[in-house]
Amino acid sequence: MASKSLLIVAVAVLFVAAPALAADLVVGDDKGWDLEVDYDEWVDGNQFIVGDRLVFKYTKGNHSVVEATAAGFAACSDANSLATWSSGDDQVPLSGSGQRWFFSGVGKDCVQGMRFNVTVLPVVKLSPSASPPPPPPSSAPSGGGVAPALAAAAVAAAALLF
Repeated sequence: MASKSLLIVAVAVLFVAAPALAADLVVGDDKGWDLEVDYDEWVDGNQFIVGDRLVFKYTKGNHSVVEATAAGFAACSDANSLATWSSGDDQVPLSGSGQRWFFSGVGKDCVQGMRFNVTVLPVVKLSPSASPPPPPPSSAPSGGGVAPALAAAAVAAAALLF
C-alpha cells in the first residue's frame, strides 16, 4: 500500500512539474537559422507547446528574425512586424497558444525559403477525475520538451494503479 501511495505522489509531482520542463528548440537543429534548412520539415519534426522557447542561432548580420502577422508572412514583409531580433542568438518564448509566423528579414532570405509558421499548443492540465487522453499515433512528431513524455508516462502509471 505504501508503494501505491508513493507512486500516486510521484504522478502528482510529474503533473505539477511538467509545465516547468519546457524545451529550448533550436530552429534548424544543428544547422541553425540558415538558408540550407528545410523549415517545413523541421516544423513537422517538432511539437510546440506554451512555455517552449525558439532559439535562432546564426552569424549576426547574415540573417535576422522577424515575427510577422499572417499577411506579413505571406508577403515576406516586415512592414507591420510584431517583433524583430538580430543578435545571432535570439530566444523567442512561446508564451501563448495559437499560430506564430517567422522569417528572416535580410535580403531575399524569406523568398528563398527562410521562413516558417508554427502552431503553439496549450499546456494540458488534467484534473484528478479526468480520464487519460488517448495515446498519440506512432507517427506523432517529437520535440516540445520532456513535459508531454512525462505526462504520458504519469498517465500510464496512474492507469496501472486503478
